[in-house]
Amino acid sequence: MDIGIFGGSFNPIHIGHLIVAEEVFQLRGLSKVIFMPAGISPHKESSDLTDSFHRYQMVKNAISDNEHFEVSDIEIKRSGKSYTIDTIRILRERYGEEHKLYLIMGTDMINEISTWKDIDTLSMKCRFIMVNRASIPTNGISKSPFPECGIRGIKVFSDEKIAEIERLKVTIPPIGISSTEIRDRLRSGRSIRYLVPHCVEDYIKTHNLYGRC
Repeated sequence: MDIGIFGGSFNPIHIGHLIVAEEVFQLRGLSKVIFMPAGISPHKESSDLTDSFHRYQMVKNAISDNEHFEVSDIEIKRSGKSYTIDTIRILRERYGEEHKLYLIMGTDMINEISTWKDIDTLSMKCRFIMVNRASIPTNGISKSPFPECGIRGIKVFSDEKIAEIERLKVTIPPIGISSTEIRDRLRSGRSIRYLVPHCVEDYIKTHNLYGRC
């Protein structure tokens, strides 16, 4: 199988997430896409993160009518900060080496990927599908152990890996929906109709999430 892993806060999941997952599934001929709600991210502030139980349930409801989509609680069950390499290791053990794992990454990930834990090992255990991202820098995304000293960065990816990322890249029309915008609209009493699936909107209302009155 060719398995896509779509990680994110999903705070809340919205139509844009579903469009990205469906486009990647179709264009890259994947067997399925596993949505992976994040636990405690090592890269993002979590003060505005609603409870993982609710985020998981909203994803579960949103994808219930798509037989090619699944949701996993691997990361939200993990205590402490959640690292992608740990998730991929678990999935590798679960599915074995004969299946390919594809990490689906949004436009904001490329700038921080060099800081990810064990990025070199991660790049060997899975493939990356970048969505709506410009070409990978020719230096292969560099990282420096001492950036404050102006020391030149170390190349993260090989030329072969960069070529693979470029080949797998998926470009879709900009969607212009963000979870941040949805939370802001809810707090100001504005409608989120058509921005999230109807079942997600109902869930938010039922559980009074994001300060919705």
